[in-house]
Amino acid sequence: MKIKRILFETIAITAITLLGMLLIPSAKTLFALVPVAYLLIERHLRRRTWGELGFNLHTFWDDLRANWMLFILLGFVIQPLVALWAKAYFPSFLAHVQARLPFETGIAWGVLLPLLAFSLIGEEMTYRTLIQGRLTPFIGTPAAIGVASLLFGLAHFAPGPGLIVLTDIGLIIVDSILYGIMFARRHNLWVVWLAHLLGDIFGLFVLMSV
Repeated sequence: MKIKRILFETIAITAITLLGMLLIPSAKTLFALVPVAYLLIERHLRRRTWGELGFNLHTFWDDLRANWMLFILLGFVIQPLVALWAKAYFPSFLAHVQARLPFETGIAWGVLLPLLAFSLIGEEMTYRTLIQGRLTPFIGTPAAIGVASLLFGLAHFAPGPGLIVLTDIGLIIVDSILYGIMFARRHNLWVVWLAHLLGDIFGLFVLMSV
């Protein structure tokens, strides 16, 4: 009964979050905080450890070494390459990505980096710990990664021409699948978060430079 209740809670929190973000874009940040608040409250009520949420700092280096290829790919390669590819061959897609960024143009890096770091912690808790982690016992790891990644892509939806939107969401889903694989291997949210943070930093640097 408890296991079914956790599944119901996961589905309900995910539905509230994504529907709210898509239907009320002005309150997107508020709805993005709902899963984080749920996980923190649920951890306290059910006496979960931080490790159960994926915050395994004591195994960080071992888990990083186990995922080093994906870490380099996600942290340093994919996003800068996509930005450079878009600049050279798909400028309308590049403009679309720049327009949907949740940060003002010209924002100082001293403000941008803390905002980015905190927002990505929330994202990874939502899509890795909550959705992927809680669905895995019911539908298996590959399907859980797929569901979490599809929802991750939809959460980043921004209106525009069909091909551009599909390209944007598709690339985000691919990134999320790789993050999901990293998390499934070692269940370490810190490793996934750091790869995500570095990837976004280098990607934003290229986007702001082109």
